[in-house]
Parts: sequence; C-alpha cells; structure tokens
Amino acid sequence: MGLVTTAIFWSFEFGFNQMFHTKEARFTGAVIGLAIGYISKYMLDRKFVFVSAEAE
Repeated sequence: MGLVTTAIFWSFEFGFNQMFHTKEARFTGAVIGLAIGYISKYMLDRKFVFVSAEAE
C-alpha cells in the first residue's frame, strides 16, 4: 500500500512541476498528493488491515 501512496504523491508533485514550472506549484502538488495518499492509505488500511475477528 505504501508503493501506491508514494506513486500518488510523486505523480502530483511532478505533474504540478511539469505544468507550472515553479517551486510553489511543486510544493502545492506535493501537499495535495500527500493528502490524497494519506486519505487513501487510511481507507485501504481500515478495510483490509484493521479488520476485527467478528467481521470475518
């Protein structure tokens, strides 16, 4: 799951850098990518990792 969230982070960071060519845009893309990555990791972990024995 860490590879997926890292790919999300990098794609947003590099994508914003390629579109706008500024340091601020790269940082903005990094923040957006990091937020999306953490939210998706939380949702995936909640569904697959932290499953109670009763749910099975």
